[in-house]
Amino acid sequence: MYKKLILGAVVSIALASSWAVAETAVPADLGEKMKPMFGGAPDSLKATPVAGVFEAKFGGEVIYVSGDARYVFAGDLIDAQSKTNLTELSRSAERKEMVAKIDASTAIEFKAKGDEKHVIYAFTDVDCPFCVKLHKEVPALNEKGVTVRYLSYPRAGVGSPAYKRMANIWCADDKVTAMNQVKNEGKELPVKECANPIADHFDLGQKLGVNGTPALVTADGMMIPGFRPADQLVQMLQAEAKK
Repeated sequence: MYKKLILGAVVSIALASSWAVAETAVPADLGEKMKPMFGGAPDSLKATPVAGVFEAKFGGEVIYVSGDARYVFAGDLIDAQSKTNLTELSRSAERKEMVAKIDASTAIEFKAKGDEKHVIYAFTDVDCPFCVKLHKEVPALNEKGVTVRYLSYPRAGVGSPAYKRMANIWCADDKVTAMNQVKNEGKELPVKECANPIADHFDLGQKLGVNGTPALVTADGMMIPGFRPADQLVQMLQAEAKK
């Protein structure tokens, strides 16, 4: 697909110091010009610090396009002088907005002990061995002032066996105990049906760019994919808080 097209030459040009760094206005017809290639206009368009190159978002995917829509590339745009990943800054800003809208009551929360220093949302799957490893780190995270809020992300999709097993957790009378039983003991819970948020969590995860589990998202929009031990996670959260 064109959305996956990477033009190395364009990336190189975009990073070259000979390019102007003053932002320019987005051409009024750029969205329309992109429709034939992408089957629709992007969700958003904005200028970048690179003259003539614009950021386009399709859901959680970020691409870059020239003002006439002729040249398109996918990949991270780096400010080589400041060593700043401009693409990740854009992703983080959008994730921060989405995280702020999460209804925390739909999450299964493992509360920090004492003063709460950080909150992370953890997308999890019952069929994910690294999610089990992460869960064993949750008590240490709680002791270090980190609240963990679980969101469901059955990688096989809504309606899958994993989805149904996760519904048993979210429909349990004591969700924390149910999560511990599944993660720590490998227990199969009794089948239970209820109105649950799993499909909404899955949709949110896709919008945030989750492509595997566990996937952690902070209140500031930082994405931490994969398993990390508690000490490393806390170091990452502390570093992010200092920025």
